[in-house]
Parts: sequence; C-alpha cells; structure tokens
Amino acid sequence: MNILSIEIARHDWGRMTCGCLGTGEHIPVDFLRSLEGPPPDREGEGWADNHAFVQSNLMQPAVATASIVMAALTRGVPAEHRRQLMLVLHALANGEQDDVAEECQETIRSGAWLLYEEISSGRNIDAASYAYELLELIEGESNRLEDFHAAVRQNLPSDLQ
Repeated sequence: MNILSIEIARHDWGRMTCGCLGTGEHIPVDFLRSLEGPPPDREGEGWADNHAFVQSNLMQPAVATASIVMAALTRGVPAEHRRQLMLVLHALANGEQDDVAEECQETIRSGAWLLYEEISSGRNIDAASYAYELLELIEGESNRLEDFHAAVRQNLPSDLQ
C-alpha cells in the first residue's frame, strides 16, 4: 500500500456528485489510468476537467481531487505529467466557490514543500510557474517564497523572474 492508495481510500468518492452528474467514484480510477499514458492535452482532461471542476466551478470532489494529486506528487509521477498536475491544482485553488477553493488551498498548503521542490528542480518551466503561483496563494509563505525566488529564478519563465 502506498501513500496515494491510502489517500484515495480516505475519501467516500461514491457520495460525491461529480461534474458529469454521476458519482466521483471514477475520478481516482481515471486519474491512475491517466498517469500510465501520455498527459492529456487539456488540464485534467478525462479525470478532473468536467468532473472535479467544470470551467471555473468547483464540484464536490474538488478537495479530494486536490489531495490525491498532492499525494501522487509525493510518490513521484512521470515528469511529463507534472505540468498537467500543477494545472489541475491551479484550477482547484482558483475556483469560483471561495469556500471550496480555500479548502483546496489548505490541502495544497499542507504539501507546500512539494511545490518548492518543483520550482527548484528545473524539470519543467511551466510546472515551476504554476507551482510558484500556487505558493503565492498560500498565506505565510511570502518570505520563504522570496528566498526561493532569489535562488532559483532561472527555473521560472521571464514574467516571474
């Protein structure tokens, strides 16, 4: 059993109404399946988009989805998926329903070091950019983010340097 399996099991996906109007049970299954192939063209296509969020509207599985994405990042995901996962987290943290978006932000905040690792790694400039923007949303991180920014600005796009 790994951290992602445990995190998936913590949530009652069958009791959540999904953006597709079914239950959220398919989200973790589709998420795991998506990690086995190439990343989708659009953020969370096939597992988060129109399921955990519909455009900028957050659905019931939004917070649970944020938690499994963060758990997946801890165990390591294929490098080509990291940008896609940061995009999904960005959509969840910036959704229109402030209370749900704040819960997603709190979930993301609990794994802030994963975001710092992303901007420090130099793996993908787009993933680093989204990670940086997520860190900007987190209260109390401004001093640390400034220090990291000074040290790793070369890993960020020109508009964030």
